[in-house]
Amino acid sequence: MKIIFVLAICLAIIGCKHRDLTEYSLDANSFDAEAITKIERESGIDLPDGAEGLAFHHIPPIDPIVFAKIRIPATEQDSIFKQIEALTLSGPPFAKDLANDSCRWWPTAPEEVILYKQAYNNGFYMELYLLKEKDDIMLYIHYFTF
Repeated sequence: MKIIFVLAICLAIIGCKHRDLTEYSLDANSFDAEAITKIERESGIDLPDGAEGLAFHHIPPIDPIVFAKIRIPATEQDSIFKQIEALTLSGPPFAKDLANDSCRWWPTAPEEVILYKQAYNNGFYMELYLLKEKDDIMLYIHYFTF
């Protein structure tokens, strides 16, 4: 009985500390340093200082799927471009409408594409867009595992 009680408490603590066990979205007001760190850790992309998270969506748990929209400082465009360009092209084709229901902000017909890449990095299949939107440089990143 004590073991069951201890396990229940451990699971409750883990559940409370790991929001990644549920589906959730973040907007520009709630996109926090934890989400930025998660993206960097999982994707292997080092986001530059001043990068600003604008939208995020996480679909759990077994093979998590992450979508993110991040504003990149214009002065850091070359840095992020070089990182994306260096990734190895790989992976299955991405479903074009996967983000539409959960992420209406995901680009369906991007216009000013600076760089687009599908890659495999850090154990994740990734789709990355570096776009110019008005005067901003945006990184759209989508990644998942199998």
